[in-house]
Amino acid sequence: MFNNPITTQINYQLKRQFKIKSYEKLNLTVSFFIAPLLSFLSTYIFRADDDLVQNSSYPNYLFFMLISAIFFGLISSVFEVIKDKNMVQRESLGGVSIFGYYLSKYYVLSFFGLIQTLLYNLVGMIFLHIPWALVAFNSLVMFFVIVVSISFGLFVSSFARNSMIASNLIPVLIIPQILLGGLIPYQDMDKSIYMWEENFNKAPPIAKIMPVKYAYEAIITGNVVFTTGNKEVNDQIAQMVDYLQDNQFMSMQTETFLSNFGLEYLSNTWVINLLIIFAFIILTFILGYTLFYRRIFNA
Repeated sequence: MFNNPITTQINYQLKRQFKIKSYEKLNLTVSFFIAPLLSFLSTYIFRADDDLVQNSSYPNYLFFMLISAIFFGLISSVFEVIKDKNMVQRESLGGVSIFGYYLSKYYVLSFFGLIQTLLYNLVGMIFLHIPWALVAFNSLVMFFVIVVSISFGLFVSSFARNSMIASNLIPVLIIPQILLGGLIPYQDMDKSIYMWEENFNKAPPIAKIMPVKYAYEAIITGNVVFTTGNKEVNDQIAQMVDYLQDNQFMSMQTETFLSNFGLEYLSNTWVINLLIIFAFIILTFILGYTLFYRRIFNA
């Protein structure tokens, strides 16, 4: 275990973290119960019509699915580093890899987040009659949001001094996502949110640091792309996108400089937005690990 190559350390830590999680049977049961329960509640509330084509509340369902993903990721991760800090400090003296611990924690939480994603979307598929192609795509975007929220949660857990501070930061991370994620039209808000910009026909600067904003934009535009085989559903969802564009929701044009690389799929808005979310994941992971490393060795 000690003074082993980093890959061996990571493998050891992965097995260890999975074993620790498997012992938390009550927490796992609650986590796996909450996901389908919240999905059922959101489908019940936003099922304006049994037919997806006639369900004008479908964009609302997608938005609150992403907010649920933020909630799942933060709750599962925001206390993890805090509770293990003393243990990691002791083990680091014996040569146990801190990076291996942090990375394994990230992977294990993401794995259980994937299970929550699948449970959530399966319930949505059953009650809203969502086609398989959209279920798969919606699950992909939701999983990206869960991973980025896990990354944010570990970041918060790395600098928060105790669980009380960490728990108080949860609403600070979730509520701005709800307000500025794109469901509420920006034109209905005070113009001061645009700060130095005067162009009110696009997303304000403060909204551009919200991962949910990019995820919602990705999931809406992706739903159009992945329903091209069903003209009736495609036309309905396309109208939803047009409505959102009229309310300054979209932040970029479909055609971008990325298409000049000869990869046509890079011109899709949903691809660009998922790449932005991936950048959020990488950045917060690096910042979180850096803070965690400094806390361990400066303590």
